[in-house]
Amino acid sequence: MAADEGEIYQNLFSLGGGVRREIVRFGSVDVSHAVSSITVRGKLNDITQAKLAINSRSSIVSRMDLSSEVTVERVQGDYSELMFAGFVVEATAEADLIRITCSARPEFAERRVAPMATADMPPIEMLYTLARGGGLRDEQIRIHGFQKLPSEVFEVVSPVDGLEVEQSIRLGSVSLYPNGVLDLSSLPELNGLEKEFVQAKAYAATYVESNLALVAEEKAIQDFDLALSWLTVRSRYSIAPLPDGSTGDWDRQSLFISPHRGRLVYVRGLRSHRRWLRVPEQEPHPTTLEPSNRHIGVARPPMPRDLPRNVVQAILACARAARGNDNISRITALWESIEFYVGKTPVPDLFSKADKRAIRRSIVKFDDPLKAARIENLLGDINNPPLFVRFRRRIALDGAPVSQSDVDLLSKLRKVRNDVIHGRSPREPERHEVDQGVAIVSRILVHTVHKIPRRG
Repeated sequence: MAADEGEIYQNLFSLGGGVRREIVRFGSVDVSHAVSSITVRGKLNDITQAKLAINSRSSIVSRMDLSSEVTVERVQGDYSELMFAGFVVEATAEADLIRITCSARPEFAERRVAPMATADMPPIEMLYTLARGGGLRDEQIRIHGFQKLPSEVFEVVSPVDGLEVEQSIRLGSVSLYPNGVLDLSSLPELNGLEKEFVQAKAYAATYVESNLALVAEEKAIQDFDLALSWLTVRSRYSIAPLPDGSTGDWDRQSLFISPHRGRLVYVRGLRSHRRWLRVPEQEPHPTTLEPSNRHIGVARPPMPRDLPRNVVQAILACARAARGNDNISRITALWESIEFYVGKTPVPDLFSKADKRAIRRSIVKFDDPLKAARIENLLGDINNPPLFVRFRRRIALDGAPVSQSDVDLLSKLRKVRNDVIHGRSPREPERHEVDQGVAIVSRILVHTVHKIPRRG
């Protein structure tokens, strides 16, 4: 283990006797035996980095997912110490080695600083906001005193594109207003963007109680997006009688209505008058794919001209999962991709015809035709395996390198999706977990495309 001058890692306790060794894991996959060298550097005022050299001839390389979290643990005797936790930012293949550079906080470099103007905002609240914008979670942030900020009601306002209203409309906790109704006189100046804000034709506004402007903004944005989504859905209602029995108007143009939130959000504390105007989404730095240069490998395997329809839809859905921002929507798209990929994959029957005859003989006979039909439907579906069973079968047939930890992660993400579908409140997954799920499915699809025969 090499270390630069100024390395911040020090033993917090005296390591016991025995041989010292480093354990390197990519996710749950231990690659230690394939590592030729490790260097961990962590200077003050700098993000910790780790550099690894890994034997590319080792069989473990096929299970080493570069999108997963990387940890380096120092072990000696009965004691261990976590030296590094982060993600790969670059991997370069050489003759017999793969040289890998990791960063403890790559999201700080990956995120673009969004435009923001503030007034009367407490410095500790700004520190918290910047830390969250850089990708840190609440449990990773320690700022003395910021939790003691007083709770108050925040007014949150966003322009709405694709909407014009003549008078205010209430949708749940959100109100839609025409231009000129809301008081925007205290709007902070933001390099001319405040002019864009005040020229909108319509606004969405709501009120949220919190001690932090960021928390109020996040809750308001969820409410805005829900209200505008409902407005989009409501505009597609296309029969004359409404649920209350009254008759509504309709014109075909309503099929093309799609109001959406503008990019700027104005947050104002009604008591403290702390306020900001900003672009809330911390957008990733745009990067350019260079197929003619270092990313020449994206042309391998070659994509056939004619792909099966289910594979086409699997690729499109996986791309939606990769490009999305909302984690739940991304997971939903990811499992759409898996369902398209699995298609009509055959799985050997679990129950034979004799088994089914024996089950039928043992079932109570019902006179009620609905009950009898229900039982018959269940028996007819008895050999229809769950999606996950067919998924495992499909990846086995395609020979895609998928580990048990990969399957466990996808299963975890599917549970999140199912919890939402069934009205339960799931634990919000980490973005890097969804990113890795996308990487796993992308890997499977690449192997699938590779196996498809090419026409001349």
